[in-house]
Amino acid sequence: MTNTDVPQHKTSDRQQVIRDLEVQLQQTPKALRPHEHAVVAYRLGLAHAEAPTANPEASLRKALSYFDVASAIFDPRFDPVEHARVLNGAGSVRRTLGERPRAAELFQTAADLLEGQDRDDERAGVLNNLGLVRAELGQLDRAVQACDEAVELFDTTTAEGRRGLVAALHTRGMAHAAAGTDEGLEAALVDYRRAASELDVEEAPYHHGLVQHSIGVTFTTLAGRRPDDRHRLLGEAVSAFVQSLAVFTRSAFPFQYALVKNNLGLAWAGMGGMVNLRRALTEFEYAVGVFDPRLHGDAWREAYANLERTEKELAARGGGSWRAAHFVALLAAVDDEERRALVRERLVTVMAQPGEQRRRALLDLASAGAHLEPDDARTVMEAELSVLIELPTDQLEPGLRARLEAHRQIDDVQRREDADRAFDQAISDALQGPQRVSVRDFLYSLDWERP
Repeated sequence: MTNTDVPQHKTSDRQQVIRDLEVQLQQTPKALRPHEHAVVAYRLGLAHAEAPTANPEASLRKALSYFDVASAIFDPRFDPVEHARVLNGAGSVRRTLGERPRAAELFQTAADLLEGQDRDDERAGVLNNLGLVRAELGQLDRAVQACDEAVELFDTTTAEGRRGLVAALHTRGMAHAAAGTDEGLEAALVDYRRAASELDVEEAPYHHGLVQHSIGVTFTTLAGRRPDDRHRLLGEAVSAFVQSLAVFTRSAFPFQYALVKNNLGLAWAGMGGMVNLRRALTEFEYAVGVFDPRLHGDAWREAYANLERTEKELAARGGGSWRAAHFVALLAAVDDEERRALVRERLVTVMAQPGEQRRRALLDLASAGAHLEPDDARTVMEAELSVLIELPTDQLEPGLRARLEAHRQIDDVQRREDADRAFDQAISDALQGPQRVSVRDFLYSLDWERP
């Protein structure tokens, strides 16, 4: 999550932790109680490194100043474990600041200090950090070597050890993939699949989402290198991205959600055909809508370029340029399970928007559906009603209002009557007896007349 993604109460809690630790540091004289002073300084460094603020770099620099205090007190000859922990924290901050060579030096020193200290899991975690930064420096062989050591050290009888192993396998996989060769990509898949097999999704949901996303990216890359097997490989990528989205939801992990959506769109687009292009367009829309162009400028621009390119390709194929029309055409073309999932995601997303924006979005969607051929319109309306009826009343009613308004805006009398009949039949087919009565009573209150 980015700093802006952290709920305000969590931000306040972390700032309170910092204030409490600062008081504690003042009350722990360095001259009289140096070891305790160093412990508090170390904890303050961690707190500043993790606390979301309006000025992240200032917080990270503050963290480094506290780590400097702690490292000066913890003597590596007598306190190797404590000194190594401080160096690992400082290395993570240096890496975040983009100071990767210095971060690598700190991680390497920390790993060396932890060797032979009966802290295998801790040393493995540091080696994983070293692998990450080595890979970012383009030192791929050295990154793999660090991860090889980490993988062998984690104690997989504990949940923390299993999470650490998965993280190290993922890091090694990324280093293999960065080589950009078929062999490297295949080696990456081996690591990712092993990581997935080691995972308990309930125990490590974030790692599950991360690993599945990397599997999807790797299959997508392989598809570009193997045109004869392209369709199958992209299908594998789609499956992995969908699994990733089971964890990386819009509300819990917005940045990761948008990233996966963009990559899922690329996979769909690569498979070709009108239906897949419309799937891709839908995914790119979600990505563009969630990326914040102020915070995620490059990612937003890439997703928007993908969206525009897909729209142009659809228009060139005679599919028009109205996004809502593409979406309802997609709904009419897929099976019931996918249709319902697509409708649910769209309606939940739209219902979260503020009043007038929500009304316009619902009207746009209903208008597009009303202009389908009657059989397709009825199919789409059934899916829409089956989802709407499960939503709270304050969301059901705006959806029904939008449907009526869309039909009343149809100029052609025959098409309007066809749309009304399709809607009435959809009510009968999608809803149970009491639900049909309730919905029709509400529609009657809006002067709707059954065709």
